[in-house]
Amino acid sequence: MPAAAAPSKFVLVVGTGWTGSTKRQIAQQIGSTLVECGYGLVCGNSTGVDRWVADSFCAALAARGLPAEGRFVQVTLGGWRFFRRGGAPLPGYAAPPACRVPVPDVEAWKREAVDRCDAAVMVGGGRHARDIAMRTIAHGKPVFPLPFMGGLTGNADDLFREVLRTWEGYPVPGVSRTQFLRLAEPWVVGTGPLANLLRGTLAQTPDVFVSYRRSDAPAAAGRVARDLAEHFGSRRVFLDVAGIAPSHAWDQTIRDALSAVRAGIVVIGRDWLRPGADGRTPRLHQAEDVVRAEIAALLKGGQAVFPLLVEGARLPDPDELPEDLAPLLRRQAIAIGNADWEATLALLVREIEAVLQRAAQAGQRKA
Repeated sequence: MPAAAAPSKFVLVVGTGWTGSTKRQIAQQIGSTLVECGYGLVCGNSTGVDRWVADSFCAALAARGLPAEGRFVQVTLGGWRFFRRGGAPLPGYAAPPACRVPVPDVEAWKREAVDRCDAAVMVGGGRHARDIAMRTIAHGKPVFPLPFMGGLTGNADDLFREVLRTWEGYPVPGVSRTQFLRLAEPWVVGTGPLANLLRGTLAQTPDVFVSYRRSDAPAAAGRVARDLAEHFGSRRVFLDVAGIAPSHAWDQTIRDALSAVRAGIVVIGRDWLRPGADGRTPRLHQAEDVVRAEIAALLKGGQAVFPLLVEGARLPDPDELPEDLAPLLRRQAIAIGNADWEATLALLVREIEAVLQRAAQAGQRKA
């Protein structure tokens, strides 16, 4: 069985060298989360956060039968160790030789780590950790400081506030300010919002496609897409008015999105079956109808499809749909309205999360 392809995105994890049980647990959770998300890890060879994130990351790789080489980069600096009161060095993580990138000094370590990462997570940390995080931001790469970590220096908290202060001019790409604020919530189970924040900012293709008819329910479709983007990140949710860049071929952009996504939302309003130019036959029956093509592609591609009824709409009868869209009626429809919007949207999010998790697990098994 061939090994899974090496990750295209790497996350730098920096932080304090002095870890109690809480910071140790957080670092370990981050390590396993990066493997679950399919990202590589960049860290140092120091004790503390570096040690525990590397230990967890490599253990999670081993549990999946994946090699560390090509997925784990340990930028090693000789002599960078913390010491017990008695003088004996505290151990860092012993990375496989193929994963080590030796550097001569701290300045070289910072340059190497920032160059190799696509995003960074800051778990507490002192002067060096803050400087590394600031350099990462200066290179146009997102940084996620965990302000609830506390500590004597408060550098993660200070950096978190600084990112918020400059948000209007320098937002974190792909995520909203509200999403970023969730980093301040202490983690009770798992890594809280971190996985979605990393996926949201590092996504290269969308995961969710929102199909709708502009003459039917554009406001409801836009609200659904915004709410989904608030959870998953804007880069992971495709809506034509926001997902097609100026001058790009709209039809090819839609085809590319449809081939990449794992789930499709079909927004159905009361005018979804509106007749075409002849005033009798619904546009959905026309071979060139864009909405028909979108839904047919989702059904044929095997993606999860969620019919979403808005504004009091009903699900069409079988004889109202063209033959290639008949499988849509086998999908359980969800009705959503103002009174139950948040609860229904939360249900939809949970179902999409389950779809994405199954897809990720299937991909790892094939690897």
